[in-house]
Amino acid sequence: MPMRMPPPTSSSSQTLLAAVDERTNLAGTNKMELLLFKVGSPETYGINVFKVKEVIRKVDITQAPSAPAYVAGMASLRGNLITVIDLIAACGNPAPDKPPIMIVTEFSGTTQAFLVESVETIVRIDWSEIHQPPAMLSGQSKLTGVTRLADGRLAAILDVEQIMHTISGKDSVADIAYSVIADNSIPPAIKLFFVDDSAFARTQLQQILDKLGVSSEFAVNGEEAWQRLDAMAATASSSGKRLADTLPIVITDIEMPEMDGFKLTRLIKQDRRFDGVKILLHSSMSESSNQDKGFAMGADGFLSKYNPIEVAKSIQAVLSEIYQP
Repeated sequence: MPMRMPPPTSSSSQTLLAAVDERTNLAGTNKMELLLFKVGSPETYGINVFKVKEVIRKVDITQAPSAPAYVAGMASLRGNLITVIDLIAACGNPAPDKPPIMIVTEFSGTTQAFLVESVETIVRIDWSEIHQPPAMLSGQSKLTGVTRLADGRLAAILDVEQIMHTISGKDSVADIAYSVIADNSIPPAIKLFFVDDSAFARTQLQQILDKLGVSSEFAVNGEEAWQRLDAMAATASSSGKRLADTLPIVITDIEMPEMDGFKLTRLIKQDRRFDGVKILLHSSMSESSNQDKGFAMGADGFLSKYNPIEVAKSIQAVLSEIYQP
C-alpha cells in the first residue's frame, strides 16, 4: 500500500523526501517511485522521485520580462537562481485558489521547478504496472505512461522534459546540422536500435542518427525492446552470425513502461548472444549515482538526454572506436 505523507510545508518537505536516498536504490529491480501531485484538475499525475530534489510550499517568484509561455519566472534556492515553470497553466488549467506548491527537479543537467496545485504521497510501482497511453494519445499527449493506483485511481506520468523543451523552443535539428557530419567510415549494413517511451525523445534520437547517416530501429518501451532484440539475436544465432556485427549499439532510456532500462541492460549483458553489443543509457537522470547504477548493470556509456550535440558526438565517437581503420 502507498505510504501516506503529510501535506508539504517549509519544514515537512524534508519529511516528504527524507527516505528518497534509500528508496531510489532500485537499479535492476524494475521498480520505481512516483511522487503524486495534482495540477488544478481531478486527474492525478506523477513524476519519478529520482528527478525530485525537494518540495517547497512557500514560493517566492520573480517574474522575468518577455519570458516564454508558462514560465512563471525565477526563484532563488539557497543562492542559486532556477527557472520556475507553471505546470498548472501548461496543462491547460486555471490558477488554483490556494498558493501553488513548487516541486524542484534535476534532470538533463539542469535544475528547475514546477508549480503544482498539491502534492499527495510517494508510491512504489513496478514498471510492469505502468503502461503506454492509448495509441491515439501516444504521439500527441504529454504523457509517457499510465498506472492504476491501489485505490483504483489512474495516475499519469507527465513527460516533463518534453514540456520543458517545448517551452524553451530549442531547434535541435539546426544545432545538430551545424555541429555533426555523417561518418562515411561506418559500414552501410549496420544499424542501431534505440528505445524510449517519449515520442519527443525518439524524434530527437532519430534526427541525430539520420544526420550521422546510420540506419536504426526503435521500440517504445523496455518489454517491446527486449522481445524484438531477442528475436534479432535468435535469427543471428540460427544463421551462425554475430549480432554485434550488424547491430553494434543499443541505446536505451532508463524510465520506461513495462520494463526499465536498467533491467533491459542487465538482460542483454547476461545473454552471450549479445556479446560485443554496446549499451548506451540515454537519460535525463544524468547524476553520477544513476550513471554508477547503469554501469553496475553492464552499460558501456551514458548519454545525457536533450543535449543533441553532445549525444551525437558521443554516438559518433563510439561508432568510430568500433569501426576505426
